[in-house]
Amino acid sequence: MPLMLLGVVPVTLLFYISLTSFEIGYPWSKHEFVGLANYYRLFSGRETEFWPALRLSIVVATVSVVIKFLIGLGVAVLLNRKLKGEYLVVAMLLLPMAVNPAIAGLMWKLMFSFDFGIINVLVERVTGAKVVWLGQNYALFSVLVVLVWMHFPLSALMLLAGLRGIAPEPLEAAQLDGCSTRQVFWWIVLPQLKPVIVSSSLFQAILAFQVFGPIYTMTDGGPGNATEILPIYIYKAAFGIGAMGISAAAAIILVSIIMALTAAMMVAGRQKQ
Repeated sequence: MPLMLLGVVPVTLLFYISLTSFEIGYPWSKHEFVGLANYYRLFSGRETEFWPALRLSIVVATVSVVIKFLIGLGVAVLLNRKLKGEYLVVAMLLLPMAVNPAIAGLMWKLMFSFDFGIINVLVERVTGAKVVWLGQNYALFSVLVVLVWMHFPLSALMLLAGLRGIAPEPLEAAQLDGCSTRQVFWWIVLPQLKPVIVSSSLFQAILAFQVFGPIYTMTDGGPGNATEILPIYIYKAAFGIGAMGISAAAAIILVSIIMALTAAMMVAGRQKQ
């Protein structure tokens, strides 16, 4: 019950604020009830930065989930062979997940620095030129690199657990029947991994829609709006221009997306059972 209150009460208050004209700098007693006007402003495009931020959030979530799945699957397949030093590799995989997201963003911001970042040092030695990684052209790519680095270990570990839960008998029987390793993996292993793939991908999508710390510390949504995803837009609307009603409405939309993804993940989990 207390845990439910910790979730329900803030969201209820947030929803109420989204129905008001409350702005930072004005007394709470001065706010007016405006109903769904804030949502209309968002969806009608009058808040010009909302739709680009939402679209960018969808793009970041989609691209990062696909990349994290592919890398995670490759790592899981390698670890499933029970190589020497497996536990050391797993421990190293957990390191990105243990780093505070804001600290991870600062660390990568230093690494991507144009003047003295280690990445540009290596690039300059190979190509003879430096790259403005956090500039207009490459900022989104740099952010995606950080998000993949932070979260792909989770996909790898979930897929590894799924691989080790597959009974070996069907695989051995298929190999005796003359199937190649690729055919066994494509037609037997992947179908049995489908519930894990769906669950891990949905969970990664939830993480991608919630991400804030790394992008805020790396680019603050810039340059321009190149990396301004929905959580960054919500923060700027609230504490940049003080429009708490608009910010709360955008936050409720984000919460709704995350709740839908969570419900889909729970359904996928029940189907697995």
